[in-house]
Amino acid sequence: MLKAGYAQEVITPPTGVGLAGYFNERPNTGMYDDLLVKVVALEIDGKRTALVTLELCSITKVMFDAIKSRVDREFGEGLYENLLICATHTHTGPKYLNKPQQENEVTQYAFDMTVESVVRALKRSFMNLLPAELEAAKVFNNPYGFVRRYWMTSGDIVTNPGWRNPGIDKPECDYDRTINIVAVRQCGRIAALICNIANHGDTIGGNLVSADWYGRFTQEIQHELKCSLPVLVLDDASGNINHFDFRQEINQTGYHEAVRVGRGYARIVLDALPALEPVAAEDLRIKNTTVTIPHRKLTDAEVAEAQHILDTVPDIKKEGDFESQDLANKVPAALRYFAKRALDCKAKSTPSHDCRLTAIEIGKDLAFISLPGEPFNGISEAIRKASPYKYTFVAELAQSPSGYVPMKECFARGGYEVQPGIDTVAP
Repeated sequence: MLKAGYAQEVITPPTGVGLAGYFNERPNTGMYDDLLVKVVALEIDGKRTALVTLELCSITKVMFDAIKSRVDREFGEGLYENLLICATHTHTGPKYLNKPQQENEVTQYAFDMTVESVVRALKRSFMNLLPAELEAAKVFNNPYGFVRRYWMTSGDIVTNPGWRNPGIDKPECDYDRTINIVAVRQCGRIAALICNIANHGDTIGGNLVSADWYGRFTQEIQHELKCSLPVLVLDDASGNINHFDFRQEINQTGYHEAVRVGRGYARIVLDALPALEPVAAEDLRIKNTTVTIPHRKLTDAEVAEAQHILDTVPDIKKEGDFESQDLANKVPAALRYFAKRALDCKAKSTPSHDCRLTAIEIGKDLAFISLPGEPFNGISEAIRKASPYKYTFVAELAQSPSGYVPMKECFARGGYEVQPGIDTVAP
């Protein structure tokens, strides 16, 4: 028998905690909306698992380790290995260092509060287990996502080349527009939704905390269905996908964009609900493995080029948000930032790092697959093509930290995502 339970906790940081996602420091000055940790727990014939989403840009190794320690203490060893824990990738969530101690008392409080909130949500979700049924649907429709790497007429690849840039030729590739949906049905109603959508959570900018479009997506579904049902978003592989449509010269940054994109995705999911079909949940299988990811090694020529940039490009401070498109625009601060990263790559990188991969398989038709870091969408697409499951959910930023994981052919082409840094992925 399948049982399901749900819980959530607020993990909004106090004012002053820095925000993650950009290269400049951004102490938050308030919030648009709360950040949450959400848990959907499942039990089949006594075997338990849970999907855990944190509305953060990413999860550090130190935070994963802290969560494991608390879960082991609260539930005993073994449960943590059955969980799939991931970040949504909001760029207006708190920035936590990958260190045992955070940079100040208020940030340490927010970090500790987040870890404890995960444990509380897990505990309540298992307390809330009730008989349930699963239903699923999928659509091939993602009009709010765009490949952000473009072939230019010069033959170069540029990430985020700018609106209506006359030098744009075409996107580097296409991507998998699949949106997967699982509904948990209890007592004759939809009690929870789990959705898998590929897009960056970077629509807002600025210094106010927000869950980004994921939060507006949830709110719109709850409004339409007239109940505060839990809605989880597992961010599909989107290292090379964002919401910017460079064909249009319009303002695509701000809270209004989070609302537009979130409501748009909600409409797609709501329209797909009549197509939900039963998914047999006769058994639960959980598989874990570890992969070793090698790190980038720079040539002497690459190091010399980075040093030349630092020697010749003026040190001019960048005002306002400092983002990836500043590299495309050859902003001096961006050129120097990435040159310093290259030298750090040479001087400070370790040979490799290990990442945990998890597959949660339910019956014959449903699977949840984890990926570390920010993989390019082609990786997710390849997984789905090889998967024997009708509904294959892929969750990035899950189980282990990593950086961008591009397709092999992308390294030689350039662009922001393949810039070297400490412990960045090798081709």
